[in-house]
Amino acid sequence: MVRSASAIMVAAGSLAMSGCVTTQRSSERLKLRADRALAAHKPVVVRAAGADVRVLRVAVVRARHRGAIVVELANRTARALSDVPITVGAGRTLLNARSGLSFFQTHVAALPARGRATWVFTTRRRIPRGRPFARAGDAVRSPASLPRVEAALSEGRVQLHNATSIPQYGLPVYAIARRGARYVAAGAATLDLGSGATAAVDIPLVGAARGGAIELEALPTIYR
Repeated sequence: MVRSASAIMVAAGSLAMSGCVTTQRSSERLKLRADRALAAHKPVVVRAAGADVRVLRVAVVRARHRGAIVVELANRTARALSDVPITVGAGRTLLNARSGLSFFQTHVAALPARGRATWVFTTRRRIPRGRPFARAGDAVRSPASLPRVEAALSEGRVQLHNATSIPQYGLPVYAIARRGARYVAAGAATLDLGSGATAAVDIPLVGAARGGAIELEALPTIYR
């Protein structure tokens, strides 16, 4: 449980991006970041769902002058997927099909092979009435494997830890609160998390988390 509905705080720690990696590997990581930054300049609209990712559930959390869309997704394939384009909306309104958004506001960072993930889009605009929807397209990349970032809630605080040697740049972290089957609050944040590091970040929540069971999701962005 979390005592405050306004934000979840990730426990403070160290942020070390250094490590013993080859120049080629560093260049690959920098290129991946640059490719994503370039892609973020263009609006993303998924017109038709891809074959590899199934949308299991879409829920909306509304608050005054803010809103959130929560999407549960499943990877149909036996390979990991990354950078899956996604379009969300309510009624006839597309919510994330505009310029000025970050890459992971229009893409799902990662889905494990035959696995599931929850993705959250938040907006400071009011979400119109109407049934929420999501369309996930074909993944841009298929990593050989996905590093795991540990996320846990302890006394109303989130603990994040990267136990791997692979730094995570622009790591999206999601917090979702449920009461029974209903989503009552959701939030998203991004941070850089070095190899073997812990870090601190605020996750502003849309909705009222009090009394809800908190779920956490940290989707890796760098894979080797």
